[in-house]
Amino acid sequence: MKRFHFPLERVRRWRSEQASLEELKLQQLRAQLASLGSEKYQVQENLAQNERQLFAEQSLTSIDLESLDSYRFYVRGRVRDLEQRERACEEKITNQRRQVIEARRSFELLDRLRTGALQHWTAAAAKEQEDLAAELFLSRDRRNPA
Repeated sequence: MKRFHFPLERVRRWRSEQASLEELKLQQLRAQLASLGSEKYQVQENLAQNERQLFAEQSLTSIDLESLDSYRFYVRGRVRDLEQRERACEEKITNQRRQVIEARRSFELLDRLRTGALQHWTAAAAKEQEDLAAELFLSRDRRNPA
């Protein structure tokens, strides 16, 4: 019996690689989202720390309060920018999830076809072995009639 050969094996491997690539892109987007969240937290934490330091001092001047107000205004703008970038990243993640699912489905379809072909080939090989064994038994039986 000839060895098993799946004619679409190259396509199946390529689709497997594509699925892995799409999953890698998804992981990168998730890392980017986490980075944006971390950056937003850090900006907010810096503001809180500056406020604590300023209010811990014995005396405050109007310049200190004006600087704090300007810094708060800057932080609000920076946080809005980061939140907008987070929303854009979340949208990219949603789209990338769809691509990952589609790539997996394409691969799994070919994988199921390969599995079915392998089962068919295995059954045919077993039948061929059985037929050969029966033929050998009968030929041996004919040579030794007693």
